[in-house]
Amino acid sequence: MQLRIKLAALAMAGGTAALVLAGAPALASSQAPSKAITGPEIAYGAVYGKPATANNPVIPLKWRGLVHAHGVFSPTGAGPKKGQHHTFTTSAGNLVAVVTAKPTNTQSINVKACHFAFTTRVVFAVLPGKSTGKFTGAKGRGVVVVYFAGYGPRYTSGPKKGQCNTSPNAPELAKGAVASFLLKSVLTLP
Repeated sequence: MQLRIKLAALAMAGGTAALVLAGAPALASSQAPSKAITGPEIAYGAVYGKPATANNPVIPLKWRGLVHAHGVFSPTGAGPKKGQHHTFTTSAGNLVAVVTAKPTNTQSINVKACHFAFTTRVVFAVLPGKSTGKFTGAKGRGVVVVYFAGYGPRYTSGPKKGQCNTSPNAPELAKGAVASFLLKSVLTLP
């Protein structure tokens, strides 16, 4: 009698397992598709000294937020303009953006210290149909801030000896030079 009860219990357990397994595909297909996720995305990098004084410095970037990646930024050509597209190439794919407002530039010089600083601020929107990899379908807005600062040389002779050489052709000193890039945005990924 006990053997019959044990066999019946095993048969019921096997039947229940078969029902559960048969119903699993139906349950899986009735689940809602994954929802989009929204969050911050930040890319930052800086170079110092001689690398910062290059005509087009190469700034290594770390991307953090919804997508973790690395890449580089190097300012080349003319400055950004409203309506211009830019592709940020990263190890996780490309983020493609369009400049949505006229970029703003600020500069300052302290002739006593012979120190200068230059900042460009660019507002952008992500182009979802153009981005690739982990950025595919991304939407959002953000801002990029590129900053350069350093010290210029002083005249070593003549009537301006000791004064700051503010000539556009004056070479920037490597000591104290910095070039940095910061991207801050809120992205929505599908």
